[in-house]
Amino acid sequence: MEKAYVTLQEPRRQFVPEKRICERDFIIVDMLNSPGHEDVPFCVCDPALADCPIIYASPGFCAFTLYHHKEIEGRNCRFLQGPETDRKDVEKIKKAIVEETEQSVNLLNYRKDGTKFVNEFFLSPLRDNNDQVLYFMGVQTEVPQMGPGQMPANPGWVYTQGSHV
Repeated sequence: MEKAYVTLQEPRRQFVPEKRICERDFIIVDMLNSPGHEDVPFCVCDPALADCPIIYASPGFCAFTLYHHKEIEGRNCRFLQGPETDRKDVEKIKKAIVEETEQSVNLLNYRKDGTKFVNEFFLSPLRDNNDQVLYFMGVQTEVPQMGPGQMPANPGWVYTQGSHV
């Protein structure tokens, strides 16, 4: 008699903000959480916590970086940097965090297995109704080469464009 095996999968994970974000940002988060976006790599960081750690890593982020969400959450995003990550790109991200602004950066990062990938990284603050930053959301998209002009490949960048009108 053959044995039947059942593979248990984790329930579908979504980012559910504990803090009340404004409607504009909730819509963006809702789009990234919606069916058909499971493969979109994104993470959310909490600037109110020491070292602004990742508090949520999407299933797409985990598949993209080869880390399990339990290995990611609680850490700063710096763990994806490596010897060939351009410090000027990292400084652009740091500046955007300090200035609480959006930033798109073409960045070289490293997966858990050490392989390099070129990443069109989009950072966006998530705010409350009083314009206070509650979270930072980072959306990653692998692109074929380093270089400017690849922002439209990133769904996070695309989804926020309508809110700039």
